[in-house]
Amino acid sequence: MYYFSLSFGLLFVSMYWLVNGSGEIAKSKAQTEFQEASEFRIDLAPPDPKNNEILEKLEINSEDITNNCQNIEALKINAFFAKRKTPLAGYGCTFLKEALANDLNPYLLPAIAQKESSGGKTTPKFGGFESHNAWGWAVFDDKNKTIEVDGWASESWEVFMGRVARGIKVKADNKGLTTEPQDVVVWYNPGSVNRAGGDPDLSHWTQSVSTFMSMIEETEI
Repeated sequence: MYYFSLSFGLLFVSMYWLVNGSGEIAKSKAQTEFQEASEFRIDLAPPDPKNNEILEKLEINSEDITNNCQNIEALKINAFFAKRKTPLAGYGCTFLKEALANDLNPYLLPAIAQKESSGGKTTPKFGGFESHNAWGWAVFDDKNKTIEVDGWASESWEVFMGRVARGIKVKADNKGLTTEPQDVVVWYNPGSVNRAGGDPDLSHWTQSVSTFMSMIEETEI
């Protein structure tokens, strides 16, 4: 009975860790060990607002994306974060706008944010200032290296959301990969892949992000 209880307890802890995520951005050694600062020095400037080529291609009305928060995906994202009382509750429309503009699954960015910072609860705050970096973007164990990259903070959640969305799209295109979690992890958190024996599908990061994506999609509104 003792061994059964112990095994059940370990299983419960393992499942809790997978579903809730660590929320410890700065403590991960993945970027320090496997990535160079140059990985984050890419052109992530916002697109010209006068250029609606992407929106026209997708036959999307930009005003609907920005103002209409009744979209099912946006509502599910809002409900998911509101239930957990995170800072990203209420940004469903922005998540959706950036996903559509960069050809991403609408639940990818929210899932990464939940994995990396528990939905914005545990963000880097060097000097006491809010970085709005819920995605662990350009954050290294070495704070000097983080500051050197100069991409770890921005003035708002919306701005950082756009930076990460464009970054994932650019990196996927440059590397010939998809924007599915098992491909994103290859460069986003290669340490997780290494710890999984080199299999991206088995990495803890991939499994956690995929789990959160499914949870958001299944959220009741």
